[in-house]
Amino acid sequence: MRLRRERRGFDALSFLGSRLAARRMPHADPAPVQSVSEIENAPDFFKKRQRLAALVAEFGYDASKVALSPQTKSFDYLGQSFTSEGQSFPDGRIEIYYDPNMSDARLGCCLAHELQHVRYFFVRDVYRGEKSDGPLHRRFAKYAPELLASQRGVSNYSNEHWDAWKGDAPPKLLSLELEEGESEPINETIAEVAKALYNWGPDVRINALWKELHDAINEEHAALRSA
Repeated sequence: MRLRRERRGFDALSFLGSRLAARRMPHADPAPVQSVSEIENAPDFFKKRQRLAALVAEFGYDASKVALSPQTKSFDYLGQSFTSEGQSFPDGRIEIYYDPNMSDARLGCCLAHELQHVRYFFVRDVYRGEKSDGPLHRRFAKYAPELLASQRGVSNYSNEHWDAWKGDAPPKLLSLELEEGESEPINETIAEVAKALYNWGPDVRINALWKELHDAINEEHAALRSA
């Protein structure tokens, strides 16, 4: 059964960081420091790990590749300090960082976002390995850099990546954006579409071009995995 979602809208659910879902660190008295062992043995950690496992099963993903980590990942971005909520890796691994205040809805949105990165990475690797007239190149040729840049993002978070782009030209779909422009506006925008669809359902009002591109990435990912 699908877990309850909090209908807060895109901006309230947007997270900061490179391939990370993140939140601002609150200005409050720090909580007592707990060891990794203490966190892992806490009842709430066990409960959230069970909820995450249920979500992973709902998405049909490999449970062995998704972990709830007791570690805290913090970083500085745009002059502020943030705590990461999740991270995905090109090899398909996903880490969600434990937060006792994370709701079921936020956990689901974070996982949806990170899973979309995994699909994008997979399609990108195949795209970059085929010839310039290969089937993926032909399908995605119409999504020109200038066209995508003109649309910008679908949330504050994705627009911050567009604002942070430092490349000499607009980012190119399925390119190594982080290396080329120190940001990932395309990758992050597609992941934000996935999060919006999970949070609000298929009738969500969202940029039609980005929705089309999100669906195309997922269709190619499914076809490549089943080949």
